[in-house]
Amino acid sequence: MAKTQGKSLARAAGTVVWCNIQAQNQVYLTRYSLCSVRGVVVVLMDTVSGIVLGNAYGTIEQEIDTQNAIPEFFEYVNFRLTSADVATEGMTVQIDSTCSLDSSCKQTSGPWTAPRPITVGQSIDGTITRQWAGPQTAGTEKAFRMSYQLSVNISGLSGSTRWGGNNEAGDGQYFVRCDFKVSARAGCVAPDFTPTFEVDKKYSEARQYVGMVQASMSTHPGWEGRGQPLHRESSEAEARKNRDVVCDSTFKAHASTPAPAQCDEWPFAKSKESGRQLGVKSGVDCQQYYVTSSTINGKVYLSLGWPGSNQGKMPPATAKCARASMPKAQNEGVGGDLGRFTTEQRLLEKDPYWVNAGQPVP
Repeated sequence: MAKTQGKSLARAAGTVVWCNIQAQNQVYLTRYSLCSVRGVVVVLMDTVSGIVLGNAYGTIEQEIDTQNAIPEFFEYVNFRLTSADVATEGMTVQIDSTCSLDSSCKQTSGPWTAPRPITVGQSIDGTITRQWAGPQTAGTEKAFRMSYQLSVNISGLSGSTRWGGNNEAGDGQYFVRCDFKVSARAGCVAPDFTPTFEVDKKYSEARQYVGMVQASMSTHPGWEGRGQPLHRESSEAEARKNRDVVCDSTFKAHASTPAPAQCDEWPFAKSKESGRQLGVKSGVDCQQYYVTSSTINGKVYLSLGWPGSNQGKMPPATAKCARASMPKAQNEGVGGDLGRFTTEQRLLEKDPYWVNAGQPVP
């Protein structure tokens, strides 16, 4: 399964799958969309004798789109018959899909309601609308793994192929999760896509601080391509405990940090990678940073420093956490953005995410 930061393309005529310039037979993801272009071979057998008399070859294009604030998801499907070993006069094709073995997923029949005639070079498309049918109460979630079957029939001949289901091509890759946990409305995402939280450039010292920690700490937390993603800590009680350890009584705001100064911990207290959850007993064992201010010709400049920075020394690479004396506006600004990101991306407990603080992806 591949991921991409690309956006799903709007379909004016219902014929565009946004990943159709990618390699076939993979599923490509964003947080709110997944798509694939898959080659298929259908073995056509005599319905009486069971003797194989030929094959039908084609491609299937699929795009599933979800929405943040609606517990529905929509799929566009296109089947093109590219060639066949037998005459195709009277050939029909049908696609059936299952999104749940229970009643929690309601879907329209389709992408077309009955077998459709097709000949070599033709294509047939249609849409499927699916809805999380509940129960939908605050704190609930439901995951759906779609499976599909394409059936081809000619008088006296039939064949089928499956994908998406157990032990089939694309096993488990067509996966959507709906929840009513992170906002006042239920919504759905493609949870196998790991989103990226960007530390806004307007919080320049906080962004530099996170980037410095990612670069200097041997585990490179949250840095895509070098380290491992962070994972959401959804418990406010656990997050408070994380802060109380990293930002304990040993923290002292730097005298030159613009007031009011706050303790800014990294990785975030609302992540499973917080120093406390990695075994740190006190923030004194973390990397230490501070933001200082200076006034030149009446203009205030901020800069990031750490013990030994003036001597060219780097923070200890083996530390499991970091903390900084940070201006309140920057600390709380990044924290507020993280909260909104959590809601927008519908991050649930333990969901992974990357953090972009300007470090290049290797």
